[in-house]
Formats: sequence, structure tokens, C-alpha cells
Amino acid sequence: MKGKEEINRLVAFDFAGTGVRAIAAEVREDYAIKIVSEEIRKVDEIKNGIIGHPSGTAFNVVALLKELQNSAGLREPIKKFSTAFGGKSMKIVHASVRRKLNKSKEITSDIIDSMAMECEKSYQAQDMLVYDTIPVMYEVDGVEMEKPEGQRGTYIVGNYHLVVGSAQMKVQLHKCLERIYNCHVEHIPLAAEAFAIAVTEEEDRQAGCAVINMGDSSTTLAIYRNEILQYLMVVPLGGRNITKDIEEIGITEAYAEKLKCKKGVALEKAVGAPVNIRIPAKNPADQPVVITTTFLAMIIESRLDEIFQPIFKILNQYEDQIPNGVIVSGGGAKLAEVRDYIEEKSGIQTRYGDHSGWLTPDTPEKFTDLSYAQVVGTIILTHDYRLEHKEVIEKTEVEKKPKRKSITEKITQGIIRFFEEDTEMEVKKEEK
Repeated sequence: MKGKEEINRLVAFDFAGTGVRAIAAEVREDYAIKIVSEEIRKVDEIKNGIIGHPSGTAFNVVALLKELQNSAGLREPIKKFSTAFGGKSMKIVHASVRRKLNKSKEITSDIIDSMAMECEKSYQAQDMLVYDTIPVMYEVDGVEMEKPEGQRGTYIVGNYHLVVGSAQMKVQLHKCLERIYNCHVEHIPLAAEAFAIAVTEEEDRQAGCAVINMGDSSTTLAIYRNEILQYLMVVPLGGRNITKDIEEIGITEAYAEKLKCKKGVALEKAVGAPVNIRIPAKNPADQPVVITTTFLAMIIESRLDEIFQPIFKILNQYEDQIPNGVIVSGGGAKLAEVRDYIEEKSGIQTRYGDHSGWLTPDTPEKFTDLSYAQVVGTIILTHDYRLEHKEVIEKTEVEKKPKRKSITEKITQGIIRFFEEDTEMEVKKEEK
């Protein structure tokens, strides 16, 4: 039988455009999370949620597992890990299934599961797959209900949100996981759900809210109401695109990132008295580049407008369904004045999401950084998964009727084996 200690120790991976991050954590009895250790490897093989080079990524995962075992002080090799799943092609499709019923018999969980599987199979789109099926509402003889099991009627209608995405995401992840020996993927929650669980409260998701994850290579919008994911959109642009725009003034990517983080603001009008900033040129033989904080803000706001244009359009459509407003977080949300930018442009109350409330007081402070929100959410959902499946996990043999597969099973099906160095930037008041 698994001990409580093993149940509460988890390893989570974050496959992002900036690289692969591995976290070892412990979940305590009060559900507080202590992050014990972290290992990171910078890779260039992951684009928009798709692993471009499975062999290279697998090599990095194996290396990270060994490094994490050592840094976390684990006596045994890591046998399983979790990772959230998402990409720019992910979206929600509305679907429904209607069934005739025998009024003399009660509706069973088997009927509900078979309806969900039928709904999944009904979705046909080239190069796309259904990654999750979310029940929204059922109707039994025209009466709406959330849980129809045990009811009787002549017909039932199931309404669902299908989370669909590129089939290539599954194919490439498959190839990667096949190359990771003696270790398997324990749980694969949706990235949007992992992020939302970490930075929002249950009452937010119940009443209705919009959650924005500002990442490095993408920006994700998820809308919740009645604790159900109602809408999902991934814009394939993020913080890195802003950095690249700043780089165009003739400086290195490292200096552009530092300039964005230290002197950049999301709203040009938020700039106070303009100042000149002098930065070394990309070409050492050239004179230093001088940029004003006003022009820097113009660059940033222009790119933000491009990123958020489709997001604001959806927010406008759902405004009456999100009384708890917009919650923004993620690494890109560290940009100064980004909350005010979203609130002003959308006209909807906006606040920052924060996952630090999940962490124990003795967790190193760096893990409260907004960029850790999604991986913390992955840990939360994996721990919930373990608790829900504890009895099944502990049994050596379990006879079960076929049921619709979870997102983890769908993705892993068929797998047999399983700048930080400070640099000076000269700042001077602009001469008038």
C-alpha cells in the first residue's frame, strides 16, 4: 500500500517555448504546497505546444529527472511525473447528443459515459483531435439538470464542450514519451485549467470570470462560469514577441528583455517624465543605442494591441457572463501597468491572479513569481487526481467496464515505455 508520504510527493514538468522546467513538491495535509526543488533546461524544440524534436526533448527530460532527484534529495529514481497540456490550436467546440430512453429504467453512469464517447466520435475535423469532453448540462424530457443519473424519462440530451486541438501535439508528445524509459506520465490536465485553478478562487469560476495567462510565446484566454470552462482561445503571441520588437532598435535579445522588464510599461500614457536610456549596441563597434521611455512604451503597447485585439473581442461578447471580471497572471503579466492596460481597453474590472496562497511559508520566495502559476496548478490537479483515484491506484488488478478516456489516457494511449547577470543601463532625464 502506498504511504501518505508517497501520495503527497509529486513531480511536475512544464514544457514551454523557453525550455523545460521540472518541479519537485510536497502537498501537506492542509493542501499547502512546498516546492522542494527545481531544475530547468533551455530548449528550442517546443513551438506553440508542439514538440519539434522528440528525441532531443526526451534527452533533456531524462537529464532533468536525474538532476531533480539529486537536488530534491530523493532516494529513489523518479518513476512518474505530470505535465499540463496546451497549444495554440486548442479551442472549445459546442456539441450535443440525444438518446431515446426506456422510461421503465433509470439513467445510469454507463449511459452518460457512452453519450460522451459518442459525442467525441461525432467531431470530425482534419488534423484535429478531441482532448477533453466537458459535460455542461443535460436535459431529460426537456428538464435541465446537471446530474441525470437515477432519473427516468423518454429521452435525454447531453450538451458538451469539446476541447479540441492539433493532432500533431499528441503525435509529437507520444514520440517524446516513448523515449523516456522507466518513467511514465501520471496525469495530464489541460494547461488552461491548471493555470486557472492556481490563480482564481472557486467563487470566481462559479460566478463567472475570464482568466488570461500571459506567457512567453502565447497568450491564453479561458472563460469560466458555473465552474465550467465555457470558452478557450490561444493567441500565438506573447512576451517574447514584445522583446523581439524592442530588439529591433539594435540591441541584443538579453538587453531587450532587461529593458522591457525594468523600464517598460504597457500604457504609453502611464510614462511620467520621459527619460533617455542608453544601451550597448548589438554590434560592439557601433555607438550605444539611446531610446526614450516614451518610445519604449509605444513599442510595447503596439504589440499588446495586436495580442489582445481578439481577446477584447471575446470579452465584449461574454461581458455579462463574467461578473467577477478579468484575472490576469503568468510571466508576461509582470510587465508594469498591464492590469491597467487590460481594464482600460476592455472596460472590464481586472485584477492580478496570484498562486502564492497555495504555497507553504517555507517555500523559497522565487516560486511566488507569476511564471510558476501553471506548474503549481498542475501540482494541485495531480494531487486531486491521486486522492480521487487512490483506491484504484492501490489495487493490483481492477476489473472495470470500458469508460471514456481521460485526457491523460487519450494522449498517452499506445505508449509502451513509458539576464540574470545585472548589467548597467545608463538613465538620464530627457533634455528639453
